[in-house]
Amino acid sequence: MRIFTITFLFIFLVSCSNSDSPLISNSAKDDLRDSDPITSVQSFSVTGDYNGNLWKSDWTSHVYEALIDQNSALLDNEVSTYDLSLINCENYNTFSRENKMKFWALFMASFSHYESSYNPNERYWESSLGKYSEGLFQLSTSDSNYYTFCNVDSSNILNPKENIHCAVAILDVQIDGSTRREGGRLFPSSYFYWSVLTRSSSKSKVINYFKKRVKQKLPACS
Repeated sequence: MRIFTITFLFIFLVSCSNSDSPLISNSAKDDLRDSDPITSVQSFSVTGDYNGNLWKSDWTSHVYEALIDQNSALLDNEVSTYDLSLINCENYNTFSRENKMKFWALFMASFSHYESSYNPNERYWESSLGKYSEGLFQLSTSDSNYYTFCNVDSSNILNPKENIHCAVAILDVQIDGSTRREGGRLFPSSYFYWSVLTRSSSKSKVINYFKKRVKQKLPACS
C-alpha cells in the first residue's frame, strides 16, 4: 500500500510539473494586450483650422503601424535640438518609445494640414514635374522607385494607410540625413521633399500648428 501511495504521488507531481501554465485571467490578458505598442499608445484626432477639417485617429494608428512595420529609425535617431526648441519639445530625445510615436504622429498631422487640408483625395498637378501630387501628404506614384516601404501606385495612392506608410518612409530618410544633408532636421535648411517644412512662411505655420496642440496631445513635451 505504501509503495502504491508513493507511486501515485510521484505520478501526480510529475504530471503537475509538465502541465500547461494556469489559464490566464481576463485582466492578465488585457495587460498583455496593452503591452503591444500599437494598442497601448493612444491614438488621437486633430481638428484643423479649415472649417473643422479633421486628422482622424485612424490615421494616427497608421503612423504607429508604419513606424513599427518599417522598424523606423525615426524612433532611434536624434532630432535637432534647435528644431525641437522651435516647437516647444526640447526633451524629445529623452522620450520613451511610446511618446516618440505620439510625437511623429502629431508632427506629421501638423504638416499634412498644410499639404492637403486633411483631404485624402486631394490631387494637385505639378506642371514643373509633369505629375500629380496626391493624398494626405501629396505624394507621387514615382516615390515607390526611390523609397523603401513606399508602395504607392495609381490604384492606392489616395488610400490614407498607403499614403501615410510612404510618408513615414520618406520622413525617415529626411531625419536620417546623408553625407550631403544634415540629419535630424525637422525643418531642413535646404529643400528635401515637403516644401512646407523648408519655406519660411509655410514652416512657421507648421511650427505654430504643432505648438498650439502639443500640450493637449503630447504633454510629455512640457
